Amino acid sequence: MDDSAIESTPVLVVGGGLVGLSTAVFLAWRGVPCVLVEKRQGSSAHPRAIGYTTRTLELFSRIGIELPPHDGSGPRRARVESLAGQWFEEYPWSPGGTKLPEIEYSPHKGTAIPQDRLEPILRDKAIELGADVRLNTELIDVVQTDDGVIATLRHRDGRETRLLAHYLVAADGVHSPMREKLGIGRSGQGLLAVQRSILFRAPLDEYLEHGIVQFEIEQPGLSAFLTTYMDGRWVLMLSDDVDRDDDEQRAVIRQAVGRPDLDVELCTTGRWELAALIADQFRVGRVFLAGDAAHQLPPNRGGYGANTGIEDAHNLAWKLEAVLSGRSTPDLLDTYDAERRPIAWLRHEQIFARADYKARLQTAVADVPIIDDDAMELGQLYRSAAVLDAGQELPRALRPEQWAGQPGTRAPHLKVLIEGTEGSTLDVLQRGWVLLSEDQRWQDAASRACAELGIDLAFVHIGSDVKPTEPLAFQTAYGVTADGTTLVRPDGYIAWRAVTAPTDPAAALTSALGRVSCAAAQTLAQRIQRLEDVEAIRDVTARYATAVNKGWNGKTVDLDVIPSIFTTDARWVSSDMGIATEGLDAILAGLPEHTAVVQFSMHAFLNPVITVDVDTATGTWLMWVASIIGNDPRAVYMSADMAYTRTAEGWRIHDVDIHQGMLLSATGATTQM
Repeated sequence: MDDSAIESTPVLVVGGGLVGLSTAVFLAWRGVPCVLVEKRQGSSAHPRAIGYTTRTLELFSRIGIELPPHDGSGPRRARVESLAGQWFEEYPWSPGGTKLPEIEYSPHKGTAIPQDRLEPILRDKAIELGADVRLNTELIDVVQTDDGVIATLRHRDGRETRLLAHYLVAADGVHSPMREKLGIGRSGQGLLAVQRSILFRAPLDEYLEHGIVQFEIEQPGLSAFLTTYMDGRWVLMLSDDVDRDDDEQRAVIRQAVGRPDLDVELCTTGRWELAALIADQFRVGRVFLAGDAAHQLPPNRGGYGANTGIEDAHNLAWKLEAVLSGRSTPDLLDTYDAERRPIAWLRHEQIFARADYKARLQTAVADVPIIDDDAMELGQLYRSAAVLDAGQELPRALRPEQWAGQPGTRAPHLKVLIEGTEGSTLDVLQRGWVLLSEDQRWQDAASRACAELGIDLAFVHIGSDVKPTEPLAFQTAYGVTADGTTLVRPDGYIAWRAVTAPTDPAAALTSALGRVSCAAAQTLAQRIQRLEDVEAIRDVTARYATAVNKGWNGKTVDLDVIPSIFTTDARWVSSDMGIATEGLDAILAGLPEHTAVVQFSMHAFLNPVITVDVDTATGTWLMWVASIIGNDPRAVYMSADMAYTRTAEGWRIHDVDIHQGMLLSATGATTQM
């Protein structure tokens, strides 16, 4: 081994296929130096993937990669005896149902390009942007340390060198040596079949005139799958795992086509596992799994294989950049697994909910509702620490117009004018953090949040910076009012929104951005603000206790101050005492009645646990009450759960929930209440 110099890089990417190259491109575009190693000389001889979805085209377009246009529709499939024989039926990927509205979800459409044509485009782009792409270089060992990973690389000439990286992205395929080394297991439907594939050229364009590009061959003695790469090449897939010589390959191709005289040019063959398996974790320490290493999904018309991996790469790239730059803590990297693994499972589930693969299941599973294509592609939901208000009660995917700007979903596309030119809201997203609002006042809030957190945040004023072509379109699509706002992450997903403007927009935005970005800077101003909030909450609680005290020096219950303590929709509840009072007016009316039999009372709220979340807070208190009721002195220890709301006049009590505890009477008796 050559130990003369240990190289270093922020990120090492292992694997030079679609996902590895996409990772290198997305990192380099964000200015993150990276080294990519690939043990092969270039792309596989087999084209493999061909269909790329709308979302993938959005991601590539943003970094300057424009792919050939296509009509955007998914591949059509038919059951046939053979291409020249009887055609039985065409059947869709997603069954038809309720007529859905015609909505333009994106300025981009999916396309078809063979993987071995796309990979060189990505490789050239990665190099152009500054990535160090090393072919004929194999990773043979990795050791993780507290500071990074030490990789041992073997070069084409047999030399071995070491490279130190802060992080490693393993995009090394379905058999991922990196995943195996880490001991990460996999779950799912498992192995479905061992496939043999024959790539060939033949003059078959006449069979594409009806728009069908995939054919399930069903005839006595032959069950196969035949499809085209739209460039003169075709692939025949067979599930019998039989090794055929050249003459036998030509014979089975002619049988599938139904033309014994067909001129066939053989290109190459392959043997691979048709399987569905998801890694049990996508991260161990400083190593991340992406693409097939993380989720092996069988080829399908939804584009759930390569496209899922490409979005893995996009999701991870911005997070690595944020952490490596020091703006975010490493906690942000935990959200990669939290967000992407559920998406892999959702796609695994949806593959087997459809007819293409449902018949392959050896064991029956419960019927799974089929999610429509637009929801699966553009309406998946992320739940993680990098998203606020995406609760477990929400569905895993809906169409964009159904979400209407829900945090955790892709920011919707709207047609807008940008400097007089027609464009999309997507054109101002997917580079850094962006705040969108029709209310110009949020610009000051964005500036303050940026200054306090050290997170770059661009404010885009809807109505001047970008102008929607339809009135109220932004409010409808993003689910906010005219003074609300939406915070969009660097990957184009919504992290947080304020449907209406809060009392203190700057404080609300700073708190939200600090949380979802895992901001490394916990500023002095933030700490002071929290201390001031806690002190104000203690004060309003103490004033409540004073207001209801009575019985000495002429003190009576002070109803006049109650409106300055409670919100107008406040609740006072004690199920133990059978009291449930809702609304400020009801509290004012009920206090004289509930305290009439009390000659003396002194309240104290002690040992609070207070949690502040922007404009709301909760407090759990030990409540001590000394009283005289019917000439019977007593002391009661109870607990009080209280909720607070920040108003324009300051903090107010919104909820009081009293739980009985222990009663001490003057007679010495102790009663558990």
